[in-house]
Amino acid sequence: MEAACLASPDWSDLPADVLRSILELLECPDNLRVAAVCTAWHRASSEAVCRINQFPCLLYCTETAGPSAVGMYSLLEQRAYTITLPDPPITGRFVIGSSHGWLITADEKSDLVLLNPISGEQMRLPPVTTMEHIKPVMSGDGVLEQYEMFYYHGMFETPEQPTSTHQLDEYRETVYFKAVLSSDPSSAGDCTVMLIHQPYWQLSFAKVGGDTWNWIPIDTDYTDCIHHDGWFYAVNIEGTVDSFYLNGSSIIHKRITYKMLVPPKMVVYIVQAPWGDKLLVSRIINHDTECTFEIVVYKVDPDGKKLIKMTGIGDHVLFVGHNASLCLPLSDHPQLMSNCVYFTDNVLDSLFQEKTKKRDMGIYHFERNTVTNIVSPELWMTWFPPVWLTPNTSKKGITGPGAWNNGDTED
Repeated sequence: MEAACLASPDWSDLPADVLRSILELLECPDNLRVAAVCTAWHRASSEAVCRINQFPCLLYCTETAGPSAVGMYSLLEQRAYTITLPDPPITGRFVIGSSHGWLITADEKSDLVLLNPISGEQMRLPPVTTMEHIKPVMSGDGVLEQYEMFYYHGMFETPEQPTSTHQLDEYRETVYFKAVLSSDPSSAGDCTVMLIHQPYWQLSFAKVGGDTWNWIPIDTDYTDCIHHDGWFYAVNIEGTVDSFYLNGSSIIHKRITYKMLVPPKMVVYIVQAPWGDKLLVSRIINHDTECTFEIVVYKVDPDGKKLIKMTGIGDHVLFVGHNASLCLPLSDHPQLMSNCVYFTDNVLDSLFQEKTKKRDMGIYHFERNTVTNIVSPELWMTWFPPVWLTPNTSKKGITGPGAWNNGDTED
């Protein structure tokens, strides 16, 4: 009897509802470790609701990981992991966004594919040939060979509409800049993708599961976009902020601010602050070093249609780059540095043209006006450019999970 009492408990018999409640409190690395214990725990992990305020991780390519895997650096644990991803190989794709735990990638034909690197789930978006400015160029046998792009925008259409032609895989590095999602596409409800693209850095959107892209002929030179409370908010290089409601029978557009920033600015981000304000984050590049040397934050005053310059963000932290821009409270993430911006490289002029150059990445400290390394030595290759990911462990509807290597670190 005494021996039986001292025997190890059978943890696989832990009630599923209790286990799910525990899982919903865990960060991604611990959640995936639990899923690897046994079949019952894996099932409970797949049914658990992903914790919303996950720690952002840095996703990147490494030589040691090979073409079908990525490195993931956990800011919480200060530790690197390797994740195996489904085909096509990640090194052959372009990553143009990270939102709700999903990557927005472009394949070898420049069509966009959503990928959850944690679960391995993939979803195709409408083909590129349904975009407003694109015409497919077919061979004599009816095979798609090239894309022809027409140069015009909503405020001005040239009489001749000049064009350029692009190879199928070349198009993605010429035309796409950034994409964000309205919600987790694996959850119930509609998910919309907003895309910033050429010509002239315009906006188009598509529904996940839809058939076509829809052009928004409002303005040009957009550099960032977020989704909040049913609305998309987009900002252009001059600080113009436009909001769009896309769930009705027609697009509702409201202009929040107009041309509030003085060029030159390399990238301007828009961020939803936890205290309710919209923030514009202006990233200024030193043209000699091609590195970020100053970041300025403004609060958007929608009533006065103006921007109010801030000296910092207090007990909060910003994450900007190709991810959906984030502002997080230190109360939820005490291991992060307060009053800082964690940034990755997504500068318009050189992102795709100079794939081998050192990436402009780091942590900007408002109080000292200095930049420090995210991790030293740096773990990543220069291509694809590393991107922030807020892990999403939801596995509903997946066809095959990616493999998580939680034993090997990359020093």
